[in-house]
Amino acid sequence: MNMNYEILGQRLRLARERSRISQTEAAQVIDVTAAALNQYESGKRRVDALTLERLSRLYGVPLRSLFGEQTVQSDWEEALRLNSETISASSKAGIAHLIEKIYALEELYTQTNTPFPGVSHPPFAPLANRLLLETETAVLAAQKARYHYNLGMAPLVNLRSFLEAQGLMIFTIPFGNEQNAISGLFLSHPKLGNIIAINQAQTDTRLSFSLAHGLAHCLYQHDQPAILCHHGVTNPLECFAEKFAAYFLIPSAALQERLHSLGVKRVRHPAEVVHLAHYFGVSYEEMLVRLDWEHQLAGSQEDFKQIQSAHLSRHLGYSSYFESGEGFLPLEKRLPRIFLELAYRAVLADKLSLRRVAEMLGISDIELEDRLCTNEQTLEEIAS
Repeated sequence: MNMNYEILGQRLRLARERSRISQTEAAQVIDVTAAALNQYESGKRRVDALTLERLSRLYGVPLRSLFGEQTVQSDWEEALRLNSETISASSKAGIAHLIEKIYALEELYTQTNTPFPGVSHPPFAPLANRLLLETETAVLAAQKARYHYNLGMAPLVNLRSFLEAQGLMIFTIPFGNEQNAISGLFLSHPKLGNIIAINQAQTDTRLSFSLAHGLAHCLYQHDQPAILCHHGVTNPLECFAEKFAAYFLIPSAALQERLHSLGVKRVRHPAEVVHLAHYFGVSYEEMLVRLDWEHQLAGSQEDFKQIQSAHLSRHLGYSSYFESGEGFLPLEKRLPRIFLELAYRAVLADKLSLRRVAEMLGISDIELEDRLCTNEQTLEEIAS
C-alpha cells in the first residue's frame, strides 16, 4: 500500500499542536533537527517506523490514529493538554506518557471485567480562591485532613501506600528537571477517580512532599478537572498546596513534641535538622522552612544552607537519604498497585497477550514472565 506522506504529515502536525508541543520541542525530545520534523509534517520526507512510533508516544496518540483511524480525545485528556502550554518539553512528553498509561489502565479494567472505581464523594467542600493565600487556611485544612484520616501526629513513613489505600491512583512520571518542568499534577478522572502524578526527577523526600501537595488539590480543589503543579510558583492554588503539604507532613504539635523529646529548645546545628527531616520523611530544605515558620531556628535559614545535606546525612548514618531521585525506579513505584494487579490478571485469564501487557507496563516480555513466575502465590490470590 502506498503511503501518502503529505496526509501523514498533516496528521503529525495536528497531533503535535493538540499536545501543545512546538516543533523545536518535539525535535529535541526525539533527537532530530527541527528542519527534519518540518519536512515530516509537510510530507516532503519519509518518516521511518521508529520515528513515527516515538512521535505517537510523545504526542500521546495511538499510532493507528496517524494512519486515519478516528480517535476521540477525552475531556480529561483535553484538560491536561490545555494546561500544558507553558511547561517544559520534558513535562509535555511526561504528560503524553501519563495519558498513554491511563488509557492502558482503562483497557485493563475493561478487559478483566473489573468495575471502575469512579469518582469518590469528596470529604471537604472546595475552597474559595480568596481564602487560599491565607496561611491559616492551609494550616486548618491540613489539620482537618489529618483528623479525617485519623492520623494523629504520627509521621507518614509511606505516604504513597497510605494514599493508594484511600483509593487514589499514584503515578511517578519523568517530567524533567528544567526550570519550567512540573513537579506533578492532579487529575479528576471520570472512571478512575482522583489521580496524582509526581515527577520522578526528585529525591525520595521531595516525592513525598509532592504527593502531599497533590493531596491538597484532591481534597480542596476537586472542582477543577486538572491542575499542573510547580514548586516555587506563587499563584494561590500552589501556595495553598505547598503550605498544606508542609503542615500535613509536619504538624506543629508533632514538631514541638519531637523537639522536646530530643531536648532541643531551638535548633542550632544542621545535624539536628537532618535528624528531624529523616523522622518526618521530608527534605532538609523543607524541614528548614518549617522550623523557621515555628521560630525554632537559632539563626537564619541561610546559615543552615551552607552545608551539603546529602553528605551530612550519610555521615549521620542515613545512607543516601537526600540524594537525587533520577535513578531507576521499580514498577511498584512508577505505577498504581491496581495497575499491576489488573495487568497480571489479564495475562492469567488470557484476556490480553503477554506481549501486550508487557507493553502496557513498559517492560520486556522476559521481565513480565519472570514476575509471573516469582510472584506465583500473589498471582493466585489476584486470580481468585
